[in-house]
Amino acid sequence: MVCQRVGQIMCGYEDANDCDRLRHDSALKMSVGRKASDPGLCSQPTMTRLENHIDKRTLWKIAELFVKDYISSFDKAPRKIILDVDDTNANTYGAQQLSLFNDYYDEYCYMPMVIFDGMNGKLILPLLRPGRRNKSLNIFGILRRVIEYIHKEWPHTIIELRGDSHFCSHEFMDWVKTHLYVRFITGLSGNPALMKKIDKQLRRAKGDFELHHEDVRRYYSFEYKAKSWKYRQRVIAKIEVSDKGVNVRFIVTSNRNNKPETVYRRYCKRGTMELWIKDLKYFRADRMSCSSFRANMFRLFLYGAAYVTAYRLRSKAFSNTEVGAFTMDSFMKRIMLSAVFIVEKKTFIRFSFSPHHRHLEALSQALTRLSA
Repeated sequence: MVCQRVGQIMCGYEDANDCDRLRHDSALKMSVGRKASDPGLCSQPTMTRLENHIDKRTLWKIAELFVKDYISSFDKAPRKIILDVDDTNANTYGAQQLSLFNDYYDEYCYMPMVIFDGMNGKLILPLLRPGRRNKSLNIFGILRRVIEYIHKEWPHTIIELRGDSHFCSHEFMDWVKTHLYVRFITGLSGNPALMKKIDKQLRRAKGDFELHHEDVRRYYSFEYKAKSWKYRQRVIAKIEVSDKGVNVRFIVTSNRNNKPETVYRRYCKRGTMELWIKDLKYFRADRMSCSSFRANMFRLFLYGAAYVTAYRLRSKAFSNTEVGAFTMDSFMKRIMLSAVFIVEKKTFIRFSFSPHHRHLEALSQALTRLSA
């Protein structure tokens, strides 16, 4: 049943109602290990009962499976990985549990948290959360659990966490101090104490702009300790002065070796994650139509499984082809939704694509690899 639903999502049919129309589809049957001539797959009522039958323990087991699958996608332990973490909105339009009003998005929504591998875009874990950002949700506890799970398999791999200021947790920073192989770079919200630290540099940048009438961008590094922090941390400030005004940004990091500009540019690379979140949402991962919070979390896991499967199919079967560089939207529309004529014989099954298919050569190569 799970394979059926994930297969439908990969083809752009994200709703359980689509089961009634697709349960007799030959290609979908074969994708779950059935024959094209076998009876139909499950219907919408059966799929809906599955969604609402999942308990909390099962959800945590599924979350562990995501991390375990990510680890198994490597042939050997990498020297270093980057965990890009962010949240995104999933607007709600009904009476869903824990659907709350979010001032930033001006909508009732959920705020799913997603963790990607910052080096390649692999989805590590999607996790549904209520609609407000709230520290009581214990982000530190979630991140620590994920990192500890990875370190059980890769004890000598360096793990670097990268996120915006919402993931700047003093508990996490204190915890990192006692773990040699864990690093972090996160945004840091500005405050008067931080602005006082760079007052001289800011005045100098303004003076240089007024003197030369050219945009100024400077990076500075200093030690800082907030009242709630147990240890002093390295803070990097970026100061920009232009015709548009003054722009000051702060990040906090455990990296004490590299130049401030180098560290800040590494932090900015987390912007690529927005494209991966966009890819995830191509599978309608923001559609949370169930009343129960647990059922909606299970839905998010299904959407995440569709992303993981499509990512692996695109990178493995279609490597070295033009399809390997497709967005998930293009991959879905140009590959997954390709029309095919299926002939089932006693000893073989033939897939016949249109001879005018735009990516026929890539499809032929992919099927050869998958059947090897």
